[in-house]
Amino acid sequence: MFKNLQKTISRVFASQKVDDENLILFEDTLIQADIDIETSEKIINELKSSRFSEQVSIEDIQNKVIEIISKILKNAEAKYEFKLSEKIKVILFIGVNGTGKTTTIAKFAKKFKDNDNSILLVAGDTFRAAATEQLGVWADRLNIQIFKGEKNSDPASIAYKSIEVAENNSNNILLIDTAGRLQNKSDLMDQLGKIDRTLKKLNEEYPSETIIVLDATTGQNAIKQIEEFNKYSKITGIVMTKYDGSASGGTLISIANKFDIPIYALGNGEALDDLELFNAEKFATQLFAHF
Repeated sequence: MFKNLQKTISRVFASQKVDDENLILFEDTLIQADIDIETSEKIINELKSSRFSEQVSIEDIQNKVIEIISKILKNAEAKYEFKLSEKIKVILFIGVNGTGKTTTIAKFAKKFKDNDNSILLVAGDTFRAAATEQLGVWADRLNIQIFKGEKNSDPASIAYKSIEVAENNSNNILLIDTAGRLQNKSDLMDQLGKIDRTLKKLNEEYPSETIIVLDATTGQNAIKQIEEFNKYSKITGIVMTKYDGSASGGTLISIANKFDIPIYALGNGEALDDLELFNAEKFATQLFAHF
């Protein structure tokens, strides 16, 4: 966890020397904070090559670490826009159960609605009645339309029909929920691929976006989720939920280093406005500032 990182820097570099022994100790700390080995080595090598005075201050080291992490995260920074869309935008939301995917969809819906878009929520998780009910509650609260299929009906068919519904109702933003699935369940992942292929039959540009929702507390498993889900629907953006400053931020640094996928936002609560657009420098600084 990152909550002890500031204290760790003070302890590891108490001698005020950036030498091999201290760097090895610091690398162990980074790995324990859910940063993978490859990314940890990158941070250490950058730190090692930095020019410090012989008696460097703890603050100098901390600022350099923030700078290095910011640079890694900057590659994934993308200012997501919720502005009025002139054509139909179809956004597919994917991820495992329990990540806060449905709540994230509601947050996106509110931001799109605030910019005068006409929203259609699509209940593509047809195997869990609770998922459809939850999406319905959000639709009622936001006063927006929702399209539901019959229980256990084919999710790909629901996605297909939702396009016609949107066209008839002049909806320009479709937010499609999908069944939460473990990335090692091949049958369910195949179903996700079918949704993607079905949408492409209507328009090669569909889905306009595929956003994976990740749980900040799952650690390095999030990397595996990206790798597997990306095989079935090309991921265009990432939202990390349950990030409140005490959750591990290391995984996000690894993701930014390993994948060429934008990080759109952080979810830091259950309220509709608890969605923060991702800012690399702010994120890196807060890893220290929170504690």
